[in-house]
Amino acid sequence: MDKNVSISRVLQRPILWLLVLGAVLLYAAYAFVQTPVEVLPQFDFPQISVTAHLPGTTATELERLVVNPLESQILTLTNLASVRSTMGNGTVEIDVRFRQGSNAQIDLQSVNGAIDRARSDLPTQTNPVAQIMGNAINEVADYTARIPANVAPAQLQRAVRANIVPALRAIAGVQFVHVFGAGDEALWIQPDLDAMQRYGVPVTALTRAVKSQILLEPAGFVTMGHNDVLIEARHLPVHIAQLDQVPVATPHGAIALSALARIVRAAVPTHSAVALDGRPSIALVVVKQPGASTLAVTKAVQRTLDQTLAQLPAGVHWVRTYSQGHLVQLVGADLGRNLLIGAVLAVTVLFWVLGAGRGIMALAMSIPLSLALAIAALHAFGQDLNLMTFGALTVAVGLLADDAIIVLESIYQRWEQGDAHWDGIWNGLKTIVVPDVTGTLTNIAIYVPLLFVGGLVGLFFIPFSLAMILALLASLLVSLSFTPLSLGFLGARPSAGTSSGQRSLRRLQHANEKLFQWVSRSPRTSLAITFGVLALSLVGLVLVPISFLPLPNEGALLESFTLPPASSLLDTRSAVGTITRRLLKDPAVAHVYARIGSASSTSYTEPAYAGEIQVVLKPGVSVNALDAIGERIQRESQLPGVQLAVDTPTIERVGESLSGLPQPFVIHVFGSNVARLRELSEQIAATLHRIPALSDVFNNDGYPVTQLQIEPNTQALAVHNMTPASLYAQLDALINGKVVSRVPEGNVPLVLYLRLADAPQRGVAQLAALPIRTPGGWTPLAQLARIELGNTPNQIEHIAGARALDILATPNGPIGSTIAAVQRALVGLHMPAGYRISFGGLYAQIEQAALGLLVAALAAFAIMIGILLLQFDGLLIPAILLLEIPLALTGGTVALVVSGVGLNATGMIGFLTLIGIGLRHSIVLLDRVRHNEAAGLPVEQAVREAIQVRFRPIMLTAITAMLGMLPTALGLGEGAAPEQGLAVVILGGLIWSALRSTNLIPALYLHWRSKQLARLAQREELA
Repeated sequence: MDKNVSISRVLQRPILWLLVLGAVLLYAAYAFVQTPVEVLPQFDFPQISVTAHLPGTTATELERLVVNPLESQILTLTNLASVRSTMGNGTVEIDVRFRQGSNAQIDLQSVNGAIDRARSDLPTQTNPVAQIMGNAINEVADYTARIPANVAPAQLQRAVRANIVPALRAIAGVQFVHVFGAGDEALWIQPDLDAMQRYGVPVTALTRAVKSQILLEPAGFVTMGHNDVLIEARHLPVHIAQLDQVPVATPHGAIALSALARIVRAAVPTHSAVALDGRPSIALVVVKQPGASTLAVTKAVQRTLDQTLAQLPAGVHWVRTYSQGHLVQLVGADLGRNLLIGAVLAVTVLFWVLGAGRGIMALAMSIPLSLALAIAALHAFGQDLNLMTFGALTVAVGLLADDAIIVLESIYQRWEQGDAHWDGIWNGLKTIVVPDVTGTLTNIAIYVPLLFVGGLVGLFFIPFSLAMILALLASLLVSLSFTPLSLGFLGARPSAGTSSGQRSLRRLQHANEKLFQWVSRSPRTSLAITFGVLALSLVGLVLVPISFLPLPNEGALLESFTLPPASSLLDTRSAVGTITRRLLKDPAVAHVYARIGSASSTSYTEPAYAGEIQVVLKPGVSVNALDAIGERIQRESQLPGVQLAVDTPTIERVGESLSGLPQPFVIHVFGSNVARLRELSEQIAATLHRIPALSDVFNNDGYPVTQLQIEPNTQALAVHNMTPASLYAQLDALINGKVVSRVPEGNVPLVLYLRLADAPQRGVAQLAALPIRTPGGWTPLAQLARIELGNTPNQIEHIAGARALDILATPNGPIGSTIAAVQRALVGLHMPAGYRISFGGLYAQIEQAALGLLVAALAAFAIMIGILLLQFDGLLIPAILLLEIPLALTGGTVALVVSGVGLNATGMIGFLTLIGIGLRHSIVLLDRVRHNEAAGLPVEQAVREAIQVRFRPIMLTAITAMLGMLPTALGLGEGAAPEQGLAVVILGGLIWSALRSTNLIPALYLHWRSKQLARLAQREELA
């Protein structure tokens, strides 16, 4: 007994709870400092994207040289769900998807292991890079150099790689630093064909001569005095004069290389380009590590670039064309400020209505404490603060006071009834604990299904749901511990409140009593009107603009462009130059950065006829003007044959991150011969165009583009004692270009490169006349090989290693009926032996995800019913409460229609929140009704007393929640724009919920309970 008394006394000591509170707040502060702020949640989808570059290679050659070796190893991995490869225009992308639940980091290691095993079979110049799908959103900073006329871009690129890149890579959190735009600076050996013919020297002799001069090898050591001195043999030509004197063997003796070739220091030719405001430039792209703080990385990058600017040629300046840190700072600052303003408004109203007593101070402290606990829990679960978790906390700011208000009101009521101080606290707590816990659990049950949703939906909804669940649990914990203990230790007593606040509350209560009087007289009519309003609001949603995830003003817009397949780099440059000149005349545009094609050092995969134009906007552009500016930019950029699309950079990055996902609806056509596949795909596409269930049919795979084919004549080669390989060795060096060697020069190697200066400009006739050195002399290429123009597919797909072409389309109805309609239409299609079709695409996966979500929702529905049945006897109250689920949508939809604010992904989740809010309010009120009935009150008196007692906490909860979200709902701050739809939905829903919970729900209960009691009385009379 003494032990129990001792423990009880210890638990009632304020110092113990102050220590506990201090420890909790210290951890919350640590978590807040350590939790990074981001724009979007980290993508941890179990899919790995492998990209590889082999410029100038056709789709069929990429298939043979790169794809087949890689797939032979990747397809041996376990737990694979699908492997899809796309090859063409010198680039390869292989999307390796693993089964749901797989660990993306382990999957990345497995794919990298497969790449390593395949390296010996890959071309030496090919360097495949594997990344977890979603890494595109980690591209956090883009810079472009403004270069003076006297500085060559290749010279600057070399300086950046030598001096700037090492400093950037040393920044904590940096994953990749890409520098591109010009070819590597090189000593370019440009053969003189006339001189080579005079001296009888083939191009292969030039290659051998240069390679023979490269020496960097260890040669042992000698002991000099007390030291061992290492010996290094070195001969590394890094100057033109050194290469000029390289001896080349000829039939008449050695001669200098300068007599056979011109040597210049210039950039290695590339099939991509970068321009800033229409002038050639170089780009610097920083990709952060997943999980690293974007703001910290971007600030460190800017600081490093400022500090190292003096190491670049005079006159060079960096232009920041994109910074995700700017967006993160905008979102974090605006949403954080709105959270604070909302909390202050909510607390101010509480003080205004309830007074400035000690109890209200405890209530006010519960909001930041619950918020701190929620952030600490998010950190413990490995989540960061992003648009989804910020959205949840924005909603939670108002709701966090909900539990505490209910507990406070219950304790106040016990004190007003005469209970002693601590007795009133415990009795009030016991009275409210069951409905408080029940309301929280039913609310949580709404979000639990979203935690188990996989795929694309889960990437966005899981962080929001987890944040809401943790915030609700934190609020419940604070209300059942901190609130009653604070009331006890502070010696709080009921507060009369301010006179104006109490008068306002009484007016509201009086108006509500009149409304209830009318609703209770016609409950069925009221219910019909409520559903009618719901139906009208749902119809009105067609007027509401819908978008996936609108973002605030990032200071830039991104325009993607595509010219017709196989358009030359010169044509693309010309088109981009025209677009740039037009855009620079726009009053909102500060700079125009253009990237054409994809440099081999990056993970971009656009061909030379496609790319991106990043439009940097002038300061002061409003977020509300973005749509108009985007439309104007697209109009100004219009050119014949050029496809354009404008979006924000972050949304574009999200699209790139998800590009490995299947298209909405796809028909795969499998077979071995690409030409036959193309013929079949055209027949199928023509049929699909006639099916009403499909639109936007797109069939671009295997599109024939022109190819110049050189086919060696084996008989002619045999006459000249040559082989196809020896012929190609000369063609490769003269036309394709060959990196002979790389020699150290500082910390960036210098390339020794060999190729004809005018190789790209040689037509069929000039190639035919190209002199090839044979053992007997010189022979034109046309006498050794057939040269003709032909066709090659622009792009080939592989699915699970099998050749395929894809036909894309958009279904206009359910996927099942759409596939059935397509199957009927294709019944008469003749498929040759070895050829087949199959259906794929994202819609099938979405339907599976929707089915899984439906199952989880039904489980949650069952859990809610179980919780309600455990709390309330019979089916009447659970049945009434379940009406909240459809009715909760009304206020949010009306608010969207009236406000004109668009609906997006976060707003859609807001409707789930409204269901939980409505259930909690109604549970608290009906629980009071049942207690009153159990105490012997008639049903009508029990209902009216419950409304009178519970009206104040319900109304205060609704008001504080509305004020908590008011700044965001009003669009205060550009960074809050993505959350405005969510705030508007909750704001409108709260008003409707408060009215419904204190009028329609109790009126329905009164109506049906009275009938139930009448039937029971009638049965008792008959018995």
